[in-house]
Amino acid sequence: MTKIIMKRFPLKPYVLPLLSLSCLASPGVRAADISLGVSGMASVSAYKAKHTDYMALPSFSYDNDIWYIDGAEAGYYVLNDDTNELKLKTFYDDKSYDADDGHGAMMRSLNDRHATLMAGASYQYTLPFGAVRTQVAADVLNNSKGVTANFAYLNMLTCGAFTVVPELGVDWANAQQNRYYYGISSEEARRANIATYRPGSAFTPYLSLTLDYQLTAHWETYASARVDWLPSSVRNSPMIDRSETYAYGVGVKYNF
Repeated sequence: MTKIIMKRFPLKPYVLPLLSLSCLASPGVRAADISLGVSGMASVSAYKAKHTDYMALPSFSYDNDIWYIDGAEAGYYVLNDDTNELKLKTFYDDKSYDADDGHGAMMRSLNDRHATLMAGASYQYTLPFGAVRTQVAADVLNNSKGVTANFAYLNMLTCGAFTVVPELGVDWANAQQNRYYYGISSEEARRANIATYRPGSAFTPYLSLTLDYQLTAHWETYASARVDWLPSSVRNSPMIDRSETYAYGVGVKYNF
């Protein structure tokens, strides 16, 4: 059975990081997989602000089936075989809001929302017809003091040099996470002359599609797209003016 292992490369986390691909055939200690590349990304946020962010970043990954580094994520494999993958991980979550980019006096009077570092664990179980993955993580810098979770089904379809990976999932964020990024505090309400807003926990369904093309034995390129459908507790925030967020990415990398 081929094991499905999905790797991150950096992207705005409110749409979550886009995915690049790697297949490992044998468990245990082995020579590390190392790759270098560059990726370009466009992400469309839901804030009443400059909607689209563009980034072009170098990418690096290292994986020896025990430790791994993959862009803005690093971790340790507690369990790693053809069926099960349990990881302890930390990753940079760059979800943020810059009041200087806000549209209108109200948005510019609000506090900035800062990126943070998350730490947690993920488990993936490979089935004959795909894989299911779950993850839980918490803010370790106490910016949001929030907790997030994820559950997803993904599959890997290969035809020659092409690999397509559809993924259907749902993200969950607790009340602290949503209040930090989408709530209006009493101090902000007085300053902006609006009502306070305190959202609760919420689920955000999403769909993503990744296409990978193996150019040569060492070079590969990839493209990805993702849409998130925002829950009502986020849509009803005075900071938000969209019902969906989108992310697109392309990249090329060299596998050593």
